[in-house]
Amino acid sequence: MPRRRTAPRTPSKPAKAPKKDAAAPRGRRPASGRALARRIIVAALFCGAAVAGVMIGLLAAYQSDIGVIERIEQALAREGATSIVYDRNGVELGQFRSEDQRRIVLGYEDLPQHLRDALVASEDKRFWGHHGFDPLGIARAAWSNFRAGRTVQGASTITQQVARELFDERAPTLERKIREAITAAEIERAYTKAEILTHYANLVHLGNSNDGVGAAAKDYFDKSAAELTVAEAALLVGVAPNPARFNPFRSVEQASRQRDRVLRRMVEDGYLTADAAAAAQEEPLRLRPRGGQRLGAHFLEMVRLRLRRDYGGARTREGGLRVYTTLDAPMQQAAEDSVERALRAHDKRRGFRGFERNLLDEGRTLEDFAGDSRTAAAGPGEVVRGVVTEAGRHPRVRIGNRPACLDTGSLAWTFERPERLFRVGDVGFFRLLPPETEGEESDREPLPPECRPLLTVALDQEPQAEGAFLALEIETGAVRALVGGFDFDRSEFNRATQARRQAGSSFKPFAYGAALATGRFSPASLILDRPFSYTDPVTQAVYEPQNYDEEHRGWITMRQAFEGSRNVPAVRMVHEVGPERVVEFARRLGIRSDLLPVLSITLGSADVSLQEMVSAYSAFPNHGVRMEPYFITRITDRDGRELQTFYPETASVIRADLAYVVTHMLQGVVARGTAVGARRLGRPIAGKTGTTNDFTDAWFIGFDTEIAAGVWVGHDQPSLTLGEKESGARVALPAWTWFMETVRSGVPPEAFSAPRNVALVPVDLESGQPAPPGPNTIVEAFLAGTEPTSGPGADR
Repeated sequence: MPRRRTAPRTPSKPAKAPKKDAAAPRGRRPASGRALARRIIVAALFCGAAVAGVMIGLLAAYQSDIGVIERIEQALAREGATSIVYDRNGVELGQFRSEDQRRIVLGYEDLPQHLRDALVASEDKRFWGHHGFDPLGIARAAWSNFRAGRTVQGASTITQQVARELFDERAPTLERKIREAITAAEIERAYTKAEILTHYANLVHLGNSNDGVGAAAKDYFDKSAAELTVAEAALLVGVAPNPARFNPFRSVEQASRQRDRVLRRMVEDGYLTADAAAAAQEEPLRLRPRGGQRLGAHFLEMVRLRLRRDYGGARTREGGLRVYTTLDAPMQQAAEDSVERALRAHDKRRGFRGFERNLLDEGRTLEDFAGDSRTAAAGPGEVVRGVVTEAGRHPRVRIGNRPACLDTGSLAWTFERPERLFRVGDVGFFRLLPPETEGEESDREPLPPECRPLLTVALDQEPQAEGAFLALEIETGAVRALVGGFDFDRSEFNRATQARRQAGSSFKPFAYGAALATGRFSPASLILDRPFSYTDPVTQAVYEPQNYDEEHRGWITMRQAFEGSRNVPAVRMVHEVGPERVVEFARRLGIRSDLLPVLSITLGSADVSLQEMVSAYSAFPNHGVRMEPYFITRITDRDGRELQTFYPETASVIRADLAYVVTHMLQGVVARGTAVGARRLGRPIAGKTGTTNDFTDAWFIGFDTEIAAGVWVGHDQPSLTLGEKESGARVALPAWTWFMETVRSGVPPEAFSAPRNVALVPVDLESGQPAPPGPNTIVEAFLAGTEPTSGPGADR
């Protein structure tokens, strides 16, 4: 420690005081003046020594415990509060983090040049030249604050702001300022300028619990920092001075003004041309839909629950885990779009239910409906809330702060004229339509001239039914897409994995597969389609299955019964082979739900999950090999150290020849049966529809050679119906087909390969007997030894 400086000792004997009337010598200062001067000098020296001592003491004390490099590393290690989930190609899907901490640590190369320029221009224009302090900046800030009579400009350099982030104390005390000054000097000695700027970008608080530009870019714009445009980078930097006030989710106007301020400074400092800045100011603000469903929301929740089980909640939120999953982001987007499209189409067939509220009826004004960030940032194709501002023949709507005209041609599904449908103040859902291009043919109703420059919208409504979707890679069992419901915010319940519902006729492949496995049946076997009654010997209950069309066709082939999804012949067949065989066959294929060996199981009376069904179906095109579904490939810590690795689990569950024969029959369902709607795909497809009593559940599960996928649509309350004739073919199959059209476009079609021991025989479709080529002849697949020879039912 520096030696303390002490004041001179006082003489033991005070000096004799001069006589009052004694005159002072000429030219000499009075004794009292000399004493005052000495006292002032001594006091100044003492104060200077004291301040120097304090500074030296603080310097010695803080230098010994600051450990600036360690402190910065510890601060950045708080990034561990964020665990990140990636899709199969390394695309970030989402994060798990503490509610009060969000950070994604970036490297210098991850910061686009215009983001670096914006940080420097806004926060520290002489950053590249000073050594931690900027005297000119301090003077400029002091003068600006003096003229304004309040603090309007900060004086801290970027280095000082990095130093500030290393201490919990934020009060503007002298001690804190000294600590920051010392730390800033240490930072300048320990790091390069590029490293300091990177640390600042990772540590700066940007509102909404986001620490660092990486987390803020993801939260505000749903993109990485490297993907930020000039305008978006400027907006993020503009948030930094007052994150609570300039948060774009709270005030788009305030945030936009801050963006423009940063752009002006970039122009002043030569980082940006005036034209480029003007273009950035005109760029529409595309904030991430807040509260809207993020891609794969139900899948992410499934991942989170798995991590919580294996690592605990704290490490899931704060362990900095890196989770690499099997999900394919483009496939996931296609699945979500397909389910939403199917649910909205079904909902419109049920009619318009009316608007959810009317502002004027509530005693409010149109200005009371301001919308939210989701409404303000919505683009073409999105469905958001809006308010009717003008009624009549050509209604007007306001979406956020954007006026819009209604496309009256979009009202056909309501069976109402616009004059009777709309009132001023009505609040409902509207789909934003893309602008029409000149010369483009359109089926929209002509709009009045004053509407042409405005946004165009179509009336919509929130679907009441729910849906689920699951797509697996057949060869590995990897989950490529999963939709657990219409909207995760509406319900977190995962209907793809957690819900168990009656499968209807989509369960029939297991019944037919069990019958084929006995060797007593073949696709050409004749089964009687006539009324059937069975009395349970224990309960004496009478069971009488009915066909969907309530008609009977007499003797028909197994294939015809299967393709037409006819119930009575299917039950007759299972009555002959025994429902226990059906249960055992389904169990081998991975159906783990409770299955009762009763005749009605043939028609899908058991409650099963979509995941079970899709996984079981995937064994058919995979030559009887079932892959256990899995959704995580590996988990590492934030430094890349492997924590867990997952591999496909395989099981040979049925013979390859049997798997192919079932697949061949499922192809017929698409070619001629209840799933003919999928024929437009123009590629080898196999699958089966399913519809339960009273149209409460609608299913379609199908596959090509690489992807097996399934769709379920229904209400969470099983007692509610989807509506008359709302079958699996009408409700679920379209979603499946739209998905496959999207994800398999451009993929060369591939035929299902038949094992060598499968007999391929041309037969008559009606009789199942060998036949020469003709319009009613098909090539049928048989297990070796079950192919027909001659005569009706000879293979039996």
